[in-house]
Amino acid sequence: MLLTLSVVIIIGTGCISVCRTTNVTSKLITEIIDEYFVFRQVPLLVVSGEDTMHLDLVDQIIGNLHKPRVIQLGPTSKNYASWFYCMFFFTTYEGFVAHINVLSSEQYDLYGFYTFFFNEVTEIQIHKAFDAIWKVKILRALIIVFNDDRPQLYNYFPYNIQSCGKPKVHYITNHQSSQLYLQKLNNFYGCPITLGTFETPPFVHFQGDTVYGFEGDLASTLARQLNFQLLVVTPPDNAQWGDPHPNGSTGLMKLLQEETAHFGVGCLGIMPQRNEILQPGRPHYNSRVLFAVPEGQPLNSFEKLFQPFDRTVWAAQGLLICLAITVVLTLKFAPNSVRDFIYGANNHTPLLNTINVFYTGALHRVPRRNFARTLLLLWILHCFVMRTVYQGLLFKYLQQESNHKPIDIIDDIEQSKLHYHMNKNAERFFAHKPGLSSRIRLIPPGNDSVSLALDAVSSRRVRDAVVVCTLEHIAYHNKHRLKQGFLRSSRDSLSSYPMVIYYPKRTFLVRVLDRLIGQIETAGLMNFWVQRYGNYHFFPKRVERSQPSALNVEQLMGCFECICVQWMVSCGIFVLELLSYKITFLRRFLAFLTHN
Repeated sequence: MLLTLSVVIIIGTGCISVCRTTNVTSKLITEIIDEYFVFRQVPLLVVSGEDTMHLDLVDQIIGNLHKPRVIQLGPTSKNYASWFYCMFFFTTYEGFVAHINVLSSEQYDLYGFYTFFFNEVTEIQIHKAFDAIWKVKILRALIIVFNDDRPQLYNYFPYNIQSCGKPKVHYITNHQSSQLYLQKLNNFYGCPITLGTFETPPFVHFQGDTVYGFEGDLASTLARQLNFQLLVVTPPDNAQWGDPHPNGSTGLMKLLQEETAHFGVGCLGIMPQRNEILQPGRPHYNSRVLFAVPEGQPLNSFEKLFQPFDRTVWAAQGLLICLAITVVLTLKFAPNSVRDFIYGANNHTPLLNTINVFYTGALHRVPRRNFARTLLLLWILHCFVMRTVYQGLLFKYLQQESNHKPIDIIDDIEQSKLHYHMNKNAERFFAHKPGLSSRIRLIPPGNDSVSLALDAVSSRRVRDAVVVCTLEHIAYHNKHRLKQGFLRSSRDSLSSYPMVIYYPKRTFLVRVLDRLIGQIETAGLMNFWVQRYGNYHFFPKRVERSQPSALNVEQLMGCFECICVQWMVSCGIFVLELLSYKITFLRRFLAFLTHN
């Protein structure tokens, strides 16, 4: 609910019929308090001077109240956080001028109700009073001028058809039938409101003079609903977010702190340092900060040969072959009767036969004993099943692009030697881990700098880095910049990231825009806009082939490499055979392996 900010200024001229004037005045103020100052549990501050008329008027007001309420008489207490209802009595306009700047302090609620009483004022001073009230960002004001015994009421509108941001004084003829205070500022009459932002898709993206991106859509919708002209200003020197400081902020923070911009968007997360100099609005979207990691390194053609089976299957197959080799070598020390029983009589190359069957080769001599034949049949059946499954899957894996598993868990990323590319504001997420500071690489500020860093990592121009960014940055990249390479997000996040609109420290726009932002969130428009600018499936779109295609030389290069390795092994064994004629130990070892 938008809290109304109301100001009542009561001004009297002359000393005609003082008692009658105070009676009329007290009755009028009492009606205003009862009708508009509805939160009776909130204290009402009443500050008056030593003027007798003021003191009598305060007594009559308190006595005429229809409902009890808490009232603080005298100067404001420094211990009270923020006054919401206030009444000030001044003898002259000059006293009002001396006191008006006090209302700009945080001790007075910008959206509260304020009542001012003046004894003397001119019409020119009425306009100056409204100018001073508008200067301290008090949006609603009522001035009561006493002409003889009949009060005259005025209020003002800062935005209207004739002027923008300049008070237009309105005379109220009948206060009982008129709305004394502007309840909602819902029409700016086409007046310009300045938005501070910069290029950072998918949050803000410029196409000519139009602002896109889901936060750009939010700003455009607010402008359309409230009927104001959206003017865009960007930080000088492409400073992007900038650094917030009480004195000397940079970038977008400077534009807002100096009130060059009325509000700012652009992936602005809530930060205590920003809150010290600026005012945040209500969060309009909650994102996550995480790591953008590239796909794993592509598998080479040789590594693809191992894809049909996982490590467990390969380990079991290797263990089985090692077991066969161990049995054959062990049986060399056994009697001939035992060897003949295990793998048949006159079988002088059992190890070679085992490998030969594994590669679908034929046997020149078949065992005669039943046990040996049973072992052979079991081995042939095992090799047939494994070979058939392997060949069936190998065709698929040779044709498709495959990658190693990416490093997408934060603990694994921290244990790796990867560098962390991030903007300066993201350093706060690693303040509790000073050991990682040497791996942090700051992204230089500039237009769309985060997207450029994502491009460098996804295209592998930078191979030893991950990028710290929001989930929306990655989703936008995978939808609009997929040609650079696909990016994944880390499985776990560094932090949640509620995004807000930031405003200058003192402005009435916060409540005005927050009301509409709440309606936009309730309607689901924010989620709709976010989904429109990104691919949140986090896998690349692959082209489905309607029919298989022939394997090319590049896809079969792993097979050729395997053949070359086997040829090299054969050549090495041939060299050992030649050396064995000169080396006795080597000749005996090779004879042990080849003879039964």
